[in-house]
Amino acid sequence: MGERHAQQSLANLDVRIHCSGSWRDAFEWHLRQRTTVPLDYPTERVEALRFCLTGFRHEHISGKLKHITVGPAGIWGVSSANNIYKLVATKWMQVPGLLKQIDAGGDQFVSGANHVPFCLPMDSTIGYIGANSPVDWVSLGGKLKYYSCGPYSCWGVSSKDQIFMRKKVNSTHCQGVGGWQHIAGSLSMIEVGGDCSVYGVNSIGNVYRRDVTSDCHPEGQGWTQIPLYSGDVKHVSYDTGHLWIIRKNDNIFDCTV
Repeated sequence: MGERHAQQSLANLDVRIHCSGSWRDAFEWHLRQRTTVPLDYPTERVEALRFCLTGFRHEHISGKLKHITVGPAGIWGVSSANNIYKLVATKWMQVPGLLKQIDAGGDQFVSGANHVPFCLPMDSTIGYIGANSPVDWVSLGGKLKYYSCGPYSCWGVSSKDQIFMRKKVNSTHCQGVGGWQHIAGSLSMIEVGGDCSVYGVNSIGNVYRRDVTSDCHPEGQGWTQIPLYSGDVKHVSYDTGHLWIIRKNDNIFDCTV
């Protein structure tokens, strides 16, 4: 898809675009021009208004967060002060601890990083309703700037863009089994989907997908570059067949894959 065609389409709220490339025979895209923050997206702004996407419309949720995530463990976020919050009914409840980034993609557990990666098992996530609820963060050792989990594995990247993963994670044993496994490659951020898919962005803004991932083989094998907006992407998030791409100008693209 040409850049001129994309710019002409931005005037419309929702424009369906068909384009071709070496990754797939065809892509079906819904292009959305937004100034809001999608799920699992850390903004560079000091604070960002919270929104949820209902159908094709963003609805405002009161409060401010720099990173928000939705998954089996519920709706969680972190503020500009790195305070952690969970949405309980219609109210944001502060959770003890500090994280720069948080992820709710695990099987009813959450994970995140504050230089050191942490995870919070199901008893402390599903059961958290306020100040008197127990919270037992598990420190995973090592140093990571970004950490994301799916139902069977967790993936993270270090300050040097090295990639690491942990296997056999579950709702009660969110640290997994076997410690850290180094994965060849270099990414600045990484996200794991509910079907074990793994996507990431490297330091120059290219998007990659981990190949051949499954519940039995979560580490997969090799990386495939997704030839879309090369050099112009800063964040991706994937689940339920949708690859969300955020370009460096904060425009949001929803790819149905």
